[in-house]
Amino acid sequence: MADRKKYKSDAFEAIHTNVAAMYRIGTIDEATMRSFDESCLVDPSSQERANASESQPLRGSLK
Repeated sequence: MADRKKYKSDAFEAIHTNVAAMYRIGTIDEATMRSFDESCLVDPSSQERANASESQPLRGSLK
């Protein structure tokens, strides 16, 4: 199963979807597409750090 992209918001999903279509038809280059990826998509490593920091207080309260 393919990994589903996670967007920062519904608005970023709409923007990224349109820009990806532009990339596929060749109106923007790869560097521009990468820039939109960075702006619109959630970074998996930052999401893991956020999840870990959210669970930290819970772990401490269980002691």
